[in-house]
Amino acid sequence: APDPFAAPPDPFAAPPDPFAAPPDPFAAPPDPFAPDRASGPAAPGGVDAGAGALPRAPGVHLGPVELHGRANVTFSYTDGREPIELLDHAELELSSLDLYAEWFPRPWLGLLAEVELSRELEDDRRELEVEPELLVAEVRPLADERLRLRAGVFPVPFGLERRFYAPSRNPLASRPVAFRRVVPGTYVDAGAMAWGRLPTGALEGELELELGVVRGVRGPLLEDEPGTWDDDPGSEPQVVGRLGWTVLDLDPRRDPPGLAAGLPERLTLALGASGLWGHHDRDGRREVTWLGLDAQASFGGLELRGEWVEARYERAGRTRPLLGRGLYLQALCRRYFELPGLEQAWFAYRYDRARLPVSGTGVVERHHWGLGWVPHDGLTVKLGLERLRAERDWVLTSFLEVGYAF
Repeated sequence: APDPFAAPPDPFAAPPDPFAAPPDPFAAPPDPFAPDRASGPAAPGGVDAGAGALPRAPGVHLGPVELHGRANVTFSYTDGREPIELLDHAELELSSLDLYAEWFPRPWLGLLAEVELSRELEDDRRELEVEPELLVAEVRPLADERLRLRAGVFPVPFGLERRFYAPSRNPLASRPVAFRRVVPGTYVDAGAMAWGRLPTGALEGELELELGVVRGVRGPLLEDEPGTWDDDPGSEPQVVGRLGWTVLDLDPRRDPPGLAAGLPERLTLALGASGLWGHHDRDGRREVTWLGLDAQASFGGLELRGEWVEARYERAGRTRPLLGRGLYLQALCRRYFELPGLEQAWFAYRYDRARLPVSGTGVVERHHWGLGWVPHDGLTVKLGLERLRAERDWVLTSFLEVGYAF
């Protein structure tokens, strides 16, 4: 029977947030538009709980500032010259070093920054470079996750791979060819963007829209060096965005009496489309166009993801533009354990294929098999074997990667 002495409901209490994700003890906190951020229930450029994230420690708090970071060391051995990552025989290197910070003095206003030290491809060689990945002011007009406005420097909201590329989120030791040589998967630029999400009501799905305008200060100067990226201060603005549709998201832990009743595990399916249009030359005359389609699905520990991209670059004095296309398909099987020295383990396979936007280059085809595990919170170990065909030659490369994130 109801308690006659119980306090009446508070008419001024905040209603439950329909956009809040349930806590997932196995998922890393998602990343707001930066590929490897580590806090918040859901954010632009990040990944919802349970969707491919690797576990790590909760970060460091210095007063009102929250800090996260990661470091990765990779050993690779190839039996020939690897033409995509430019690897040559045996190499041991610091493959990534990253520091992320955020400060939210108000629930609706905050500052976010991320700096990354990583190996970049420059003029047919690998160079260690320090680059700002994120430096933005963020406003949340509704004081929740439904709408975010940003201004500053950020990764452009194109495609799905940018949410998984960072070593602590990527189950494999390399990235798809299309996001290294057709489009740069970490294309960072200055501008403004809006990100919003709206539940559809059907099958616990939602719509997600990311839309930005960037200055185009970084672009492919294909008339000088095909396939390279450099400063381009005279470009006209570029318009970029992604529309995502979570078709269904059924979780028996979150909605036991609802549509998820009877499901043994969480079931998700999401689709997306991306585009970028602008100019890539100093005079603002030569156009660059990107198109992309993506899909991902998961059921318990099984995750599937695929993406197709096309890039078209106009060239000075040429009637035909350079055209590049690529796709990747990836499958991941993961299990969680409660054993000393083994928190989780996974096996992943990726197939990717691309035609590079460089004259005279043929099709690149690659298979990557990977095995990884988490011996301790924040620590990951990966083994990888990759078989690549460029032109008519096959190259075999093996990887050992060790990383730590907090």
